Amino acid sequence: MKKRIAIIVVALLACRCFAQETGEKIVFHVTSVQSAEATDYCTTGQCSATRFTVEGYTNLKGNSGVTEYVLDCVEVVTTKSPIHWTNVCAHVHASSDYDAKLYSQSVDFYGEEKGSSSTDAPIRVLYGIKSEKEVSKQKR
Repeated sequence: MKKRIAIIVVALLACRCFAQETGEKIVFHVTSVQSAEATDYCTTGQCSATRFTVEGYTNLKGNSGVTEYVLDCVEVVTTKSPIHWTNVCAHVHASSDYDAKLYSQSVDFYGEEKGSSSTDAPIRVLYGIKSEKEVSKQKR
């Protein structure tokens, strides 16, 4: 229960920060998607977590090259009744382009999509930026 409260508080604080930040509209090309059990989450046994790692690139305005990114997001589902998703990551696929928004520390693949207003609705989690690197356009 404390872990869930901590996640909700962090998510709400993140939402408040992102609400003040407008973000830059981008087209993100996904080159690789991996998923694995997130063993550092859900240590109480009352939930399970999957970490998604996404690699890809975008051409930022005014930039002579493309910027490559490694992103990650942790999706959580409770395992005690009633079973339900608490944190949901956008599911993306390799070799595809996605309209997204780039923030200082995250990428939002949800766009203008509106979520459910239900209090039981899962929190849509943005992908955090693990690393970013500029590369020349000739490389692509």
